[in-house]
Amino acid sequence: MSSQPYIQSSFRNVTIIGVGVIGGSLGLSIKKHYPAVRIVGVDKRNVLRKALKRGAIDHATTNLRKALSTADLVFLATPVSVIQKSLPKVAAFTSPRTLVTDVGSVKRNIMRSASKLFAHGNFVGGHPMAGVELSGVDAAHPLLFENAVYVLSPMKSNPAGMLRQFADFLKELGARVVLLDPKTHDEVASVVSHLPQLTAVALTNVAGKEHRSGRRHLRLAAGGFRDLTRIASSRPEMWKDILEFNRDEIDKSVVLLIRELQRYRTYLRKRSKDLPAKFRSARKIRDSIPKSMKGFLHPLAELYVFVKDKPGMMAKMTSVLAKADINIKDIELVKIREGRGGTFRLAFESKETSARASVILKRVGFEIGE
Repeated sequence: MSSQPYIQSSFRNVTIIGVGVIGGSLGLSIKKHYPAVRIVGVDKRNVLRKALKRGAIDHATTNLRKALSTADLVFLATPVSVIQKSLPKVAAFTSPRTLVTDVGSVKRNIMRSASKLFAHGNFVGGHPMAGVELSGVDAAHPLLFENAVYVLSPMKSNPAGMLRQFADFLKELGARVVLLDPKTHDEVASVVSHLPQLTAVALTNVAGKEHRSGRRHLRLAAGGFRDLTRIASSRPEMWKDILEFNRDEIDKSVVLLIRELQRYRTYLRKRSKDLPAKFRSARKIRDSIPKSMKGFLHPLAELYVFVKDKPGMMAKMTSVLAKADINIKDIELVKIREGRGGTFRLAFESKETSARASVILKRVGFEIGE
């Protein structure tokens, strides 16, 4: 949470086509980290007015050719089907020196089209795995990409240095860049992103509609249910294209989930002793996933801090670290003791930084946990 130093961007003019929650967050994040970059937004007039008001873009236009004429970097931040339809025009209106990328959640179809249209190799597929169930530029946030995995699917013909230049640009936004080929991306996304969405929708509908007692007493749903079903609030139009374009891989993942649940059903009927082993297996796998980032790369260094339920304590914790020039990479409230306070998980870039933070917080009276 320390202030960021001024950094010169390799891309001076950025065009964002589709200024919704992802496009708007890109704009806000770029302006935060690269204030000298000029951002042009392309969208409907009412969306552009909101984006200008929020400061996500510097200039608004509905003229695609004009928006692309001076761009060094172009983000296609629309639904997957719109990205597909836009590619021919974008390819025709951009210079071979302009890097074009997308944020689509499905990569194979997009990369197949791009490889034919961008003869100079100036297209890099992208997918920021910073899922949010909200939509629209009003929900955009400059920190959306902090510690989020940002998948890049390059073309074999990408000019030398272009991919690294773009990866470095994204890293300055706080993202953690990982390279994946389109096929592997879609396979992985089907089980870690798309299947959880369908599972949340299914569970919510079972509890709220199908279950005889559950639907009458849904107010009893506690933290576990709310955590599991948070993304069930996602708007269906956000998912229509994803489910269509990646239906084959999603179908395979759904089959695997149904098969696993059928095993549990059998275990329950037979009062099998095998079910506890499934819990232990799941716990081991779950604990191996880094808690300190939005994704699946190397973990950050964690620190658990108990914060008393008093006005200003949260501000005291963060400000004392900021004064010491210690940057909190991620923060999460993991436990609440009613009437007393809560335990926060703080994540830092290194063990050394975490150790410094621990010493500083103890010095001003905070309780550090394991």
